[in-house]
Amino acid sequence: MAIELVAPSSAINMIGPYLAAYAVCPFCKYENIFTRLEGPVSPVKAVSVCEHIRAHFIDDEGESKFEFENQMTALKGQ
Repeated sequence: MAIELVAPSSAINMIGPYLAAYAVCPFCKYENIFTRLEGPVSPVKAVSVCEHIRAHFIDDEGESKFEFENQMTALKGQ
């Protein structure tokens, strides 16, 4: 199982009244789209996501990160 952490893009975009967050999947290269519920490091709501996304969290430094997992990569490596 391959797991990678990705920071959202630094572009500031809006979807309706919400701040948008974009994270490109390192496995399928799909641009996942989320809306932030309150601010730059608030929880997110998925708008359009690929099958590899597993989690969103705020790390110890206060940075937003998205976790992607690809089980096929792990199976090929065995």
